[in-house]
Amino acid sequence: MLFRFIIALPMMVCLFWCIYFMVRMMRPDEERRVTGSILAFYVASTVLYTNHWLYFSGCTSFLGWWTYTLANLSVYPLYYAYLLALTRTRSRTELLCLFIPTVIVALFSPLNHAMGWMSQDTVWMAVRVCFALLVIWVWVRGFRLLRRTTRRLDDTYTDDRSYALQPTRILLILIGITAAVSTLLNILGSQFFVGNSIVVLPAVIMSVLLYGLGYIAAHTVLPIETVVPEEEPAETAQDTTTEETDAMMSRIAKALREQRLFADPHLTIQDMANAIGSNRTYVSRCINRRTGLSFSQYVARYRVEHAQQILRDPQYRTDHEAITEAASLSGFSSDQTFYRVFKEQTDLTPLQYRQQNI
Repeated sequence: MLFRFIIALPMMVCLFWCIYFMVRMMRPDEERRVTGSILAFYVASTVLYTNHWLYFSGCTSFLGWWTYTLANLSVYPLYYAYLLALTRTRSRTELLCLFIPTVIVALFSPLNHAMGWMSQDTVWMAVRVCFALLVIWVWVRGFRLLRRTTRRLDDTYTDDRSYALQPTRILLILIGITAAVSTLLNILGSQFFVGNSIVVLPAVIMSVLLYGLGYIAAHTVLPIETVVPEEEPAETAQDTTTEETDAMMSRIAKALREQRLFADPHLTIQDMANAIGSNRTYVSRCINRRTGLSFSQYVARYRVEHAQQILRDPQYRTDHEAITEAASLSGFSSDQTFYRVFKEQTDLTPLQYRQQNI
């Protein structure tokens, strides 16, 4: 009884997240593309692990093998579709190419089963190779996608919204572990585990990983109004001269200090460009090339500098009052962001800095 329960765990975990994301899809303010993508991933995973459970319960058939294979080749492309939706990236051609193996198997397997063109072992070996290639592609491209999106967000917004993608990096690490386990299981084959109690080990591991994937996906949300700028075409990325860069940096610094733009927690690079009569491309390029920082990191320097002035001010009677004022008047979007950025730049917490400098 316990054995049957354990081998059914991955299926039950996937079914739980299917129900959760289906309920979330009903919310009027939900991003349907993002939630729908992760829901599709868990629907395919549910089909996959339902067939696992049936196989180890002694229920085998060609239909079960066929649906298992389709789900097996679909889960990672569907997860990549989720990453594309989460990062506001559109890449239909790439996504369609990832589903080519699934389509081929869907059409070829029934015909091969009826006509006997190739042995089942040969077909299964081809499926394993396709699966491994899909895993590698999705994992590598996924990390590149997240890194590129984080950079673009940091060059556009100063409210720390790129930090919302940090759990997804953990998610990709989990995906990598899941992929490694899945690839190993595919290489060994289901027959390796038949009649072997060791099957409970991969069942438990996959259950934990699948739950972790769903939990992080459920708590990773970009504000719905977020726009991820497209990468600038190479032909438009013309160099600016040293004099032009110096002049631009001077105007940016003047706007930040005299107009106190840094105090706006929702400051964007477009706001900065409007304030100095330029465009966001030149502003971003000058900051990146002169300082090596993103727009968000550059503005954070001014915010921390202003916060330090407030923390040194003896007029505040309590440390709590000084820290609260420093966070709100310096343009930080939250206390958590204030503490994190301040510690990153000074190696001290706001309280430690105040106690050492008051």
